[in-house]
Amino acid sequence: MKRSMIPTALLATMLALPAAADQFAVQIDDAYDGADLRLMDTLRVSVIESFAEGDAHYVILDAPGIAYVEAFILAINRDALELNALDADWTNPTMQHLSPAQRLGFLRAIDCEFCVS
Repeated sequence: MKRSMIPTALLATMLALPAAADQFAVQIDDAYDGADLRLMDTLRVSVIESFAEGDAHYVILDAPGIAYVEAFILAINRDALELNALDADWTNPTMQHLSPAQRLGFLRAIDCEFCVS
């Protein structure tokens, strides 16, 4: 019996595609004031948005993983107070209609070994 080549081709395609980045929300100790584009390229991190809500400052990042987020936060000389994963795509047009306070409801706290307490 001849096996179908479709599952094999699909698996090969999936393995060849780069892994998608995850979105993280980091509460930092002070306002985010930008970073060098070469740094961001090197660390494979992109800033989606930064904002303040009350006295808290947040930066929303696309990054391949937590280690990249940690390296970025250290490189911009900020202290992370809290690390969150996003349960909804921050860039989704539906999310853009919500206030930052409402969008914070989509954050899920995750273990942060580099956060200051």
